[in-house]
Amino acid sequence: MGRRMRIENLRLEIRSREPSGWLAAVAAPMADLATSGAYPLRLAIVDFVDDRAIVEATVVRTESGERGFAPRIEDIELIAPRRKTHASPPMTVVQVVPTGIRCEFGGYAGDACPATNLLAAAADFVVAHPNAVNASDLNEMAGNVLYVEGKSLDDFLLGRLALRRTTANRIGTFIDPTGSAYIDDVENALNAARAVGGIDCGLHTVLRREIGARIEWSEKGCAVGTIEHPEAILEAVERLIAEGAEAVGGVSVIHGVSGEMFQQHLSGLIPNPSGGVEAIITHLVSRIHRIPTAHAPLPYYQDVKGKDVRNPRASAEFISTPHYYSVLKGLSKAPAVVPLTDLDSAPAQTLTVNNVAAVVMPADCLGGIPALAAEFSGIPLIAVRENETILNVTNEKMGFENVIEVESYLEASGVLLALKQGISLESLRRPLGRGRRIALDALALS
Repeated sequence: MGRRMRIENLRLEIRSREPSGWLAAVAAPMADLATSGAYPLRLAIVDFVDDRAIVEATVVRTESGERGFAPRIEDIELIAPRRKTHASPPMTVVQVVPTGIRCEFGGYAGDACPATNLLAAAADFVVAHPNAVNASDLNEMAGNVLYVEGKSLDDFLLGRLALRRTTANRIGTFIDPTGSAYIDDVENALNAARAVGGIDCGLHTVLRREIGARIEWSEKGCAVGTIEHPEAILEAVERLIAEGAEAVGGVSVIHGVSGEMFQQHLSGLIPNPSGGVEAIITHLVSRIHRIPTAHAPLPYYQDVKGKDVRNPRASAEFISTPHYYSVLKGLSKAPAVVPLTDLDSAPAQTLTVNNVAAVVMPADCLGGIPALAAEFSGIPLIAVRENETILNVTNEKMGFENVIEVESYLEASGVLLALKQGISLESLRRPLGRGRRIALDALALS
């Protein structure tokens, strides 16, 4: 089987903000790339040079005339976003903790879960992606946290998907044959989830070929990556769906992580090396198959990382071999993703961008799709300064008008409570300024 799809990591320069907003500015080069068969899986503004914004993007290219899975990615959501039209209950908050950029909260296994649960206590629902809550064999997300893969989360904020809450999903699992020595560990995780958690997750398959997942580093120092044989994943997921899977998880070996890299990550010097390529895997599954999905790395590190206690935030990485139970727990009740023809035709009992009252994310990485979509729809963007990353894409550089900067997630939860109760934020700050009088001199009377 020839390579019909290939993954590429690109660096682009774009003009600073368009009059119509940052989303339009980022979409323009993506539309140009689409003419050569490229679909953007991930992208973000990561830096500024003079009057140019630097965009790093991961795209999937398909061969000209390829029919296979290519027709499923001809429509680029970023080019035709749908703006939030009105505010609708229940109050839904989106929690974003990007992977691959060394977040202080969320840069390790599940260490953003307490912050996510705190936000959930101040909202009706929190939509969070797996990176915010997955922690190897632990997943302690609150009952009102909706587990939504990052690409689906982006498309949800762009008004292209709705979320339908579910009681339980039948989960299928694909296994990279590179990790065949650990298949018993994976099956034990599946059977433990069935026997103890009551999760329907017995369906699994070993891929017909190794996927060749490999880490890469972007010029900015972000963890990205590539996949040698993406079709192997997509074909297996299609088969699992045909057998009745309603959500799909995967475990695969990720190549290229050195012992030195892992020690630097453990010391907080660099991002998690494997986070970027895992996101590429799940973004691809999300976009092609429109199904809840998440991923865990098989032990690529037996001769790379030993057990270590110096960084409590990384401790969950040392208590499991397949790191997979957190995925199973998240997917067991993950909402179904429902493609929309328009926002007005969303099925009953689903959530759309019209339900989103706020987006919460680190204050120095405001160049990703969630932030751009929030600006596009006028959704309050709560920027948390304490969650520092390797980037410096702050609101000082982006110039959004919808940003509420806070110091911590403790403060962010207070902002959400005020929004939920309809309390003006300015009334909670001092000094309290005077009101503004409007002159009626120039009022035209008809």
